[in-house]
This record gives sequence, C-alpha cells and structure tokens, in this order.
Amino acid sequence: MTDKKITVACIGLGRMGAGIAHNVQRAGFKLVVYNRTREKTEPFVASGAVLALTPREAALAADVVVTSLMDDASVLEAVNGKDGLLAGLRPGAVHVGTTTISPKLTAHLVQLHAARGSQFVAAHVFGRPDAAAAGKLISLVAGKPEVIERARPVIDAYSARVVLLGDDPAQASSMKLVGNFFLAGLLEVMGEAFAFAERSGVLTAYSEMLKGYLPGSQEYVERIRSCDFDRAGFTLDAGLKDIRLILDAAAEVHVPLACAKLIEEKCIAAQARGLNQQDWSVFAAVSRLDAVRQQ
Repeated sequence: MTDKKITVACIGLGRMGAGIAHNVQRAGFKLVVYNRTREKTEPFVASGAVLALTPREAALAADVVVTSLMDDASVLEAVNGKDGLLAGLRPGAVHVGTTTISPKLTAHLVQLHAARGSQFVAAHVFGRPDAAAAGKLISLVAGKPEVIERARPVIDAYSARVVLLGDDPAQASSMKLVGNFFLAGLLEVMGEAFAFAERSGVLTAYSEMLKGYLPGSQEYVERIRSCDFDRAGFTLDAGLKDIRLILDAAAEVHVPLACAKLIEEKCIAAQARGLNQQDWSVFAAVSRLDAVRQQ
C-alpha cells in the first residue's frame, strides 16, 4: 500500500481521538470515522470523511483502524460482536490501539486478531489533548515489524516521536503503565511538597525553583500551585482508571506499589469532594486541602 491508497478508520473521537483523527485527515489519508456520539463526527464528515454507523462498518473499508477509547471495557465492546470492528476487518488489515489498557487485554486482542487473520499493533500515547491536536504525541509501539511498517505512515501522522518496543504488543501496554505511574508519583510528591511549602510560607519561591528542575512539567506545576484544575485535559475519573490498571498490572508481576495505592486513595478522596471531571492532577491537591482542614 502507498500512503495515498491507505484508508484509515478512526474509532473514538474524544479529547485524544479527535486530535488523532484530525492529523490523519490532514495528512491526506482517506478517513472513515465512528463515534457513539454522532455529533463528534460532524467536523470530520464536513471535511470529507465518511461516516460509519458501527465499528464494523468503519472497519469494512479500512486498511488501518485506529481506536482511541476509554478503557478495557470500551475497547472490547468496539472490537467484539456482530457490530464490532473484528467483524468488518479484512484479512491483513491492521488495528492500531492507542487506548491505555491492561497488558492482559492487549495479549487477548493479539489472539482475537490472529484468529480472524487481521493484525494488532499496540501504539499507546503519551501527551495531552493539545499534543494530539498538534500531532506531537509520543507513541509507544509494539508488534510484528512488518505490520508496524504498514501502519507507520498513519502513526507518524499524529506522532512527534515513535518509540519501538519489540514484537510483543503487551510490552507497549506495560511501558505506558510504568510511565503513567512515574508521572502520577511525581504529581503526588509535587502536591505534598506544595502543601509543605504553603504552610511554611515559601510557596512562591518553591514554585519558581521548580521551573528550573522540571521544565517539561510546567503545566502541572502551575496547575497544582494555583489549584487550577477546571480545564481538564485528562479527568480524575480517567486517571483513577489508569491507577487501578497500574495496580492490577503490578500485582500480576508481584510488585507492590505503595505509592500507587496512596494515589488511588487520594483519587477516591477527590471524587468524594465531587471533583470527578476536573483535571486528574487534582488528586495532588488533597494534601493541601487536608493541611488547611487541620489548621
């Protein structure tokens, strides 16, 4: 297949999926779109994309299907059943999964596709919706090299960097969860440090110092410093989903993650305060809220 002849189906047009689909369309691929909420497909259809009414219909004409969904359950729903994408994919077609899911489900997807004669590539992404819209995601990619090569022009369309992680797609899923755990741990330490700094009267000086130490995390530094969590790039509910995936995957390999368990508790505490749809970094403010309560 040459780039111009590749038809790409994008399934899931939420905060991340819309940015991915936008860049796929801008790159000149023939685009088919599906989303459970149809109004999210309208800008793409207006720009020339074909509307599909089911994942199966989206997959029928596609050489590459890109899914950007919420969790394990939503991915399985889109893949399986008479209206699932597996029922529509032609032999040899490639499913590129960008959703953060469990390594266990990734391994299961590989088996499902092998039984149908199609292929699965894990291509989980690091980056927030603004990075997706700008085509600057970091994609963690694993799968058969020849299959990745076929899907690579599509992945490149929305990625600033592609990290290849070998033949086993589950390795990409594990890498994404490890990366998310590191970031969540950083946010937790940041939140505790801001609580300590605020009560000690050095919040402004500490914030300025962090600008030199964490140049790549300035959005989170400013959010946590100013408690500005309203403009969610990734919601608390979605973040808690990932923390639980991290805990489950770590238990599978017999690694206790005390920090992840603490973060889960902080997320639940933030949910109890009605902060479900705020940016997921709001969990890091629980320490400051607790400190204020104890004054």
